[in-house]
Amino acid sequence: MDISLQTIKTSVIAFLHRFHIVLFVVITIGSLAAAILLLSTIIASSSESNGYVSTSNNATFDQATIDQINQLKTNDQNASSALPQAGRTNPFVE
Repeated sequence: MDISLQTIKTSVIAFLHRFHIVLFVVITIGSLAAAILLLSTIIASSSESNGYVSTSNNATFDQATIDQINQLKTNDQNASSALPQAGRTNPFVE
């Protein structure tokens, strides 16, 4: 039994040539699983508040904005100005 660098090299090349598709699939699926696991842990750790309290909850509206919101109509109210024209119109007529 002759163990030389050339025989080891040929045996490794023969192994890679025989199982290159299987190795590619295993490495690809393993890499995707690792990426999903890392992203999952990042998302889970970022959703923890860690005692942070947001200070941007103070919203103020002036009276003009409140009046405009109160003038809006609901779905069950009839909007007379939004009725379409009767019949079809030609978009190419000037």
